[in-house]
Amino acid sequence: MAGHRRGQDDTTWRAPAPSLPRALAVTAFVLGLLSIGLPNIAPDVDVLSAPGSPVRLFFGVSEEMNLPTFFSVMTFLAPACVLALAGVLAGGRIRAPFLVVALLLALLGFDDFAALHEHLKALGDLMAEGDLGAFEYAWVLPGAVIGAGVVWAFWRLATRLRGAPRRDLLLGIAVFFVASLGFETVNGFLDRPGLDGVPLQVGTHVEEVTEDLGMIIVLRGALGLVQVRRARGSVALRVADPSLVEGGPTGDDEPAAPAAPAAPAAVDAAETDRIPVVSARS
Repeated sequence: MAGHRRGQDDTTWRAPAPSLPRALAVTAFVLGLLSIGLPNIAPDVDVLSAPGSPVRLFFGVSEEMNLPTFFSVMTFLAPACVLALAGVLAGGRIRAPFLVVALLLALLGFDDFAALHEHLKALGDLMAEGDLGAFEYAWVLPGAVIGAGVVWAFWRLATRLRGAPRRDLLLGIAVFFVASLGFETVNGFLDRPGLDGVPLQVGTHVEEVTEDLGMIIVLRGALGLVQVRRARGSVALRVADPSLVEGGPTGDDEPAAPAAPAAPAAVDAAETDRIPVVSARS
C-alpha cells in the first residue's frame, strides 16, 4: 500500500501539524458554545446559571483563569514558540524580527492570563481627559497604542516573508486587534446600567472567539514557515523558505542545471544544502 507507515522513514519535507489550526478553531467555537449555552439551557439550576456558579467560573469566557483562558493563552504561546524556532533556524539578521514578534506574543499571552490590560483604565481616562463618562473600557485607548507597536513589529517581519505565511501573520494579527480593541469598544457601550444583558453577553463571546481565531491564523502562518521530516531514526526541522537563510537561494535565482545521478552518500538527515536544520534522534 502506498503512503507513509508508522515506523518507516519519511524523507519528504512536510509542514508540521497541518490540521492543528483547524482543530483549534473548532475547539474555540466549542468553548464559546459551552460558555454561552450551559448557563442558559437550565436557567433555574443554580449550579449552571447562577452568578459565581462552578459552570460559569470554569467555562465562562468573561471569567479569568479558567478553561477558556487557558486555551487563549495557548493560542498565543503556540505561534510564539514556532516563530522563535523559525528565527533560530533562519539565523542571521532576520532572527531578530522573528524573536521580537515571538516575545510580543508571549507577553500578550501573559496579559491574557493576568488581565493586566484591565489596569490601564486610569491611563485611558487620563488620555481622554475625563470625557469618557460611564465608559468602563477606557483601557482600549492605551491598548491601541500598544497594539500599534505590535502591528508594526508584525509588519516588519512580514516584509521579509512571502506567500501564505506573510498573509496569515498579517491577517491574524489584524483579526485579533479588531476583536480585542474594536469589539471591546462596542461591548463597553453595551455594558451600561439599564441595558439588556443579552447583547453584551453575545458581544463578549463573539469578541473572545474572534481573538482566538486571530491567533490561530497567526499560528497557521507560523507553521507554514517551518518544515519537518523523519529519516534514519531522527526528526529534522528547517525553514520552509530557503530565501530566509543568509546565503541561501532566493526566488529570483536561476534554477541550476540538473546534476548527474550519483550514488547516495551516507549523510546525516541534518544536511540539506545551505539551509540550517535542527535534528534530534528519536
